[in-house]
Amino acid sequence: MTTMEHRGAQGALVIDEDLTPYRGSWVAIRDGKVIASALDPVELRDRDEVLDTDLLLLVPSQTTNTLLL
Repeated sequence: MTTMEHRGAQGALVIDEDLTPYRGSWVAIRDGKVIASALDPVELRDRDEVLDTDLLLLVPSQTTNTLLL
């Protein structure tokens, strides 16, 4: 899991960071970089460094589908 690309309403998002250390956790993505992680999305959203415009992403425990919020 080194490069991930998502196309949505905001255009293309490319994450060049290795997400393997975050398996099973939620991460906040800004400008293609992980800025914070937590075990649940509420805890992640409540962190001071996470902005309302950041993408919240659940990194799967295994190589499966990914949920984007």
